[in-house]
Amino acid sequence: MSTIAMNSAITGLNGFQKMLDVVANNIANVNTAGYKHSKVNFQELYAQTLRPAGGANPTTGGTNAIQVGLGSNIASIDSVLTQGVLELTDNPTDMAISGDGYFVVGAGTINTYTRNGHFSVDATGGIVDAGGRPLQGWTADNQGTVDTTKPTAALRIPYGDSMTAQATSTMKMSGNLDGSQAIYAAGPPATGGKFTTEATIYDSLGKEYRVQMTFTKVAAVPGSAASWTWSADNGATNLGTGTAAFDPNGNYLTSASTPSPSFTLTPANGANPVVVSPDFTTMTQLETPGRYTAAAASQNGYPAGQLTNFAIDRNGMVVGQYSNALTRNLGQVALAYFANPQGLEKSDSGLLRETVNSGKPQLGAAGTSPRGTVTSGALEGSNVDLAKEFTRLISAQRAFQANSKVISTMDEVLGDISNLKR
Repeated sequence: MSTIAMNSAITGLNGFQKMLDVVANNIANVNTAGYKHSKVNFQELYAQTLRPAGGANPTTGGTNAIQVGLGSNIASIDSVLTQGVLELTDNPTDMAISGDGYFVVGAGTINTYTRNGHFSVDATGGIVDAGGRPLQGWTADNQGTVDTTKPTAALRIPYGDSMTAQATSTMKMSGNLDGSQAIYAAGPPATGGKFTTEATIYDSLGKEYRVQMTFTKVAAVPGSAASWTWSADNGATNLGTGTAAFDPNGNYLTSASTPSPSFTLTPANGANPVVVSPDFTTMTQLETPGRYTAAAASQNGYPAGQLTNFAIDRNGMVVGQYSNALTRNLGQVALAYFANPQGLEKSDSGLLRETVNSGKPQLGAAGTSPRGTVTSGALEGSNVDLAKEFTRLISAQRAFQANSKVISTMDEVLGDISNLKR
C-alpha cells in the first residue's frame, strides 16, 4: 500500500512540475506578440483492481469494484487560441491578424506558420521576420493584378521600381451645364450659355497638357430638349468638336448627341499623337442660374513615377505609392487556415509546423473567412491573463506541496513499520 501511495504522489509531483513549467512559460511570454497561452489537462492513471464488480444473484445484490488509483499523468497540453488584443506600433510592416489565419514564412518549399506579425524590409526589399525568413504571398503583375490561385512566393518591396507613363485615351466629363441659359449669341455683347473648363491630359512620354473644353448652348437638335456643342482646343488649335444633347429631365441623351469619336493632340516632343475619347454620359443640364459645375472628372493618363512608399490594407494587399501620386498593387500577403490548429507543432522561435493531425494549410487572402483580416502598423498581443496564470501558479504549487507531504507521510509510516521489531 505504501508503495502505491508514494508512486501516486510521485506522478503528482511530476505532473504539477510540468504544470509549473507551462505556467512559467506563459508568464515569460506575456509580452510576446501573437503568443497563445497553454493549459495543462490531467487524467487519472490506470487503477489497481482489488476486487472486481460482482453481479446480482437470487440471494445477494451486485457489488461494485474496489479499485485504488495509481496516480495521475498529463492528458494534454493545449494551446488556447483566443484572439489577442491589437497593439499599435506605427511600423507599416507590422501586421496583426483578427481571425483564425496564420502568416506563412519560409523559403516556399518547407514553410512554418506564425501569429507574430513583426516583419521588416531587408536590403533586397524582401519582407522578412526577425529570423530573416521571408513572408509568403502573391506578387502582382505589371498591371497590379494579383492571382491568388498561383503558388506563393516571397513578398518584396521593389524599391527603385518605376511606373512608365501612359498617354490619355479616355476622359470622363461630369457636372452640370446651366439649363436656364438662352441659346448663345455672339456679341458684342455676347449673350446666352457658354462655359469653358480645363482638363489635363498626358502624352506617351508623360508630358502634361492643358486642354480647354468649351460648351456652347445651341438650338435643340431633333429628338432632344436642349443641346450644347463642345469643342476641345489647346489655346491655339481646335482639336475636335461634337454635340451633347439632353432629354426633358436634364439627362444626357446618347441617341441625339453627335460627339466626335475623339479629339487629337499632336505633341511637339516626338511623342505619339494623343487621341482622347471624351465621355459625357454622366453630365446633366439642369437650371442653376449662373452656376456651372461641368468639369473633367477623370482621365486615364499619367506621367512616369518612382516607388516612394507602400502600405498594407486589411486584405493584406501591399499597395505601392509612386511619385506621380498614383498607387499600384505590389502583392498580397497569404494567410493559412488549418482544420485543426490545435494539431500544429511548436518549433523554434515560436513558429508552428503542420502535422498529420493539423491538416494541410489552406492558403488564401486575408478577408476570406475564416482567415480574418490584417491590421497594418499593429501587432497582436499575447493572450496570457496574468491573474489567471498566478492563480494556476498557486494551485500548482499547493498541489506539488501536497504530493510532497504524501511522500514525507509515507516515509514516516515506513519508519514506524521498521520500528515495530524493536
